[in-house]
Amino acid sequence: MSDKEFDLTEIAKSRISVRSRFTEIARQNKLNQTSNLDDDKYLSDLLKILKIKSLVIGIGGAGNNTVSRMQDIGSKFVETLNINTDAHDLYYSNANKKLLIGKEICNGLGSGNDPSIGAAAAEEDIERISEVLKADVVFLAFGLGGGTGTGAAPIIAREAKKNKATVVTFCSIPFTSEGKERRNRAKTGLKEIIENTDCLIPIPNDNLLRFNKKIPILTGFKIMDEVLIRCIREILNLINNCGLINIDYADVKKIFEKKGELPGGLIGITESYGEESDLIKKAKLALHNPLLEPDPMQVDKCIVSVSGDHKLSLSKIDKIIATITDEIPEEASLKFGTALDPSLKSKVRIMALGRGPISPYVQASMNGTDFPQPDFTTL
Repeated sequence: MSDKEFDLTEIAKSRISVRSRFTEIARQNKLNQTSNLDDDKYLSDLLKILKIKSLVIGIGGAGNNTVSRMQDIGSKFVETLNINTDAHDLYYSNANKKLLIGKEICNGLGSGNDPSIGAAAAEEDIERISEVLKADVVFLAFGLGGGTGTGAAPIIAREAKKNKATVVTFCSIPFTSEGKERRNRAKTGLKEIIENTDCLIPIPNDNLLRFNKKIPILTGFKIMDEVLIRCIREILNLINNCGLINIDYADVKKIFEKKGELPGGLIGITESYGEESDLIKKAKLALHNPLLEPDPMQVDKCIVSVSGDHKLSLSKIDKIIATITDEIPEEASLKFGTALDPSLKSKVRIMALGRGPISPYVQASMNGTDFPQPDFTTL
């Protein structure tokens, strides 16, 4: 490639991997290098093309609602995409990009709660789907048990993996009260997405009842969406921002790697006002996320991010890290980072990311057994 042909903009927009983008800019620099040292222009060029590309995709009605709320709140560093078979729902959703799939098979009217129709719709538009999946990290958000999310999500995950993306999946599990048929559809959909996702976090709707049995349904789903949105935003902040003690994309990617054949993961975000007892309580809560009910003793790699204002003290950070260290196996590796966020004022934000815990819902889908029954004895 000659100097005239070398176009940073095109490389930055391309769908090739971070490694390939780095190799290309390094090769070009070597051709023009007059010194053994790297100058600022070269480093500036690297920063332009090595920015991690992230894409959040909402699939079906539930996924579209999550992404719409994320878009309404506003989030840096991320592109959003809503995919649906229902033209009405898609029109009224909010995302940077939209994709109506299955025009021939669904006629814009949805999949009728049939996952096979949702899958066929995705296959019908497979070239268009593949073309828009230009990202290093793809977050998928959808509800299981219906048609479009359950059927199309595994196809979209497959195409994202073909494009060498890291795929992080958040999916909701239907309420037990929605019936066995819907939960069986969810179980089948969950099994089908396992192969093509790196980190898989199912969120049982039943666990919303742990907050308040009388909670309005709209409020409950907003709580779930808020949890997902905050998790995704905090991960993106980790990847794209430099903190006082930094966590980078390579650290996060290791957490998202499968530990074995089954994808799992642990994520939790809490905020504390800073008193020692509350710091300990909230640090434990970040690991024991009540929406997910993970087992921290399955963690083999953990990242902890602590954010606060300029008064954030070393003693507070140490208390948080010590608490989390006590909650995971002794042999687990742990890395922590800190960042300054003036908007937090006196509050301290704690995020824990863990590799290892496999959801019992994933286990049930693979074993062909029933999903766990909710236990509300502690309510």
